[in-house]
Amino acid sequence: MKRLEKTKRAVLVFLLCMLCPCGLVLAETQGTGSAEDEAPETAIHITADRLESNHKMSLVEFSGNVTATEDDIVITADRMKVFYKPGEDTSAREGTIEKIVSEGNVKIVFDNKTKTAVADKAVYLAGEKVLELSGGDPKIWSGKNIVRGKKITLFQAENRSLVEGADKDQVEATLFVKEEDGLKK
Repeated sequence: MKRLEKTKRAVLVFLLCMLCPCGLVLAETQGTGSAEDEAPETAIHITADRLESNHKMSLVEFSGNVTATEDDIVITADRMKVFYKPGEDTSAREGTIEKIVSEGNVKIVFDNKTKTAVADKAVYLAGEKVLELSGGDPKIWSGKNIVRGKKITLFQAENRSLVEGADKDQVEATLFVKEEDGLKK
């Protein structure tokens, strides 16, 4: 019985060491040695039916009812792969996120719950702070305003976005404005 408890504890410690480098969307904690040089930390909570870690590939994959929460950001998906840069050891401060790929019924709620994005696939490139939505019917809405296209790219660092259509599918936007601010002034 004691051996089973020790094994459970060792597995838990291993999983915690493997998951700590895997922050979401905005959690890019890098350790440089001194407390002054470190980026602020943020807590990320991820739940899923299954977790698989591959340290050689610097990858942690969550599958089944995935929910990831950080501050005011909530991501739900069928699957989520988190690719990270390995550090010298497996401590939480050594790894940083390179890319997060969420697939299947992806929904992202952000900006203090004022914006929602949905797609079949979302790819976040942490170094560039770029989020790409594709597959299914990608769209983002805030209140009654909505934008949709075949591919939506949000450039967070530049505070801009690009919505692309494909073939005969055009980009679509519905924007609600006050009557005096509309097209018929």
